[in-house]
Amino acid sequence: MARLGSKKSRTGCIQCKARRVKCDENRPCGACTRYRVGCSLLGHAASTRSDTTSQPSRAIRTASVSTEGTGSRSAHVNAQSTSPESWSPYVPHHMSPPNALADGTTGQWMEDLELMHHYTAHAHLTMPGSEHTKQIWGYAVPQEAFKFPFLMHCMLAFSANHLAHINPSRMAHYHLLASTHQSAALTRLNTALGELGPVNCHAIFVGASMTVVNTFADARRYDLDVLIETFQLLRGMEYVLQKVTPMIEKGPFAAIVRPTLDPPKPSPLLSSFLVELQSSCSPSSNPTSAENLRLRATECLRQALQLGLDSSPHPALRAAMLWPIKVEAEFVELLRTRRDPEVRALFKQYCRLLEFASTEFWFFAGWRGITQQL
Repeated sequence: MARLGSKKSRTGCIQCKARRVKCDENRPCGACTRYRVGCSLLGHAASTRSDTTSQPSRAIRTASVSTEGTGSRSAHVNAQSTSPESWSPYVPHHMSPPNALADGTTGQWMEDLELMHHYTAHAHLTMPGSEHTKQIWGYAVPQEAFKFPFLMHCMLAFSANHLAHINPSRMAHYHLLASTHQSAALTRLNTALGELGPVNCHAIFVGASMTVVNTFADARRYDLDVLIETFQLLRGMEYVLQKVTPMIEKGPFAAIVRPTLDPPKPSPLLSSFLVELQSSCSPSSNPTSAENLRLRATECLRQALQLGLDSSPHPALRAAMLWPIKVEAEFVELLRTRRDPEVRALFKQYCRLLEFASTEFWFFAGWRGITQQL
């Protein structure tokens, strides 16, 4: 994985300088085009510069997210060998921060109030789980967030992503808010991991969970390469879940991780999907090392789906989140090349599962049709 970050642009637009991101210097630049905002390179530099430079430069400088501190150290996180001192959340390329402010706010408190209201009134109801679990997301999680700013940023990013989903005409506006809060959340979550313990473990757990959901929801580009980058974040967050789950099971958020005792009957589609995976797990008479690797990955996907069917009301979601964590890192590298037709076929099976989950959860909606890229 290439090192995150890039050299400064000396002649970039004012907007990219304010966001602390590299400008491609096109007219308009790619970042402004993506966020659908005015670009100073089109001839409005004077008025925009006066607005931007009126902000204290020190606040902007200290608020920028250090991608060199978060990206390169955790691009290939191994859940068994990582420690709180050395681990920092992997930040996929599509989540490069547009802006993150040092004082813990976005500078637009009215917008933050809108996001908080939407979260407590509507967005938390879209989280997976039972009605009791949704109450935890809607009431207990905000109370915890008032004590831990990184969790508040995760919550507001989730709310902004949901508003972007249900308000297509303002999608760019809400995606910008979501990216800003997510960037601030990642910076503070990384700091909190160095102090992981009974006091902050609950906030870290739900913050890590929301970070994964936000990554799927706001991918910017829904393609196979971005999906594999997202796998790296999932694998990194597995370290967090392994460390805190025993404490979570005894705390106020226990219902979130507690298995469902009587899950609903699986859909015929998922049942037939499981049968397909089982039939794909049979080795040939003289398998190669590459074939053995693929067979283990297939069995891993089968086990993930079976676990979801046995213990979750949302088996496709459970399997889609679990397989990238449990599959071997060597197989993830094979996915990057996608040269082996059998590896591509298994990847397509996973993408089918992701598409199935997208029919139930809005934060997977952008991944519908991903199988057509294989």
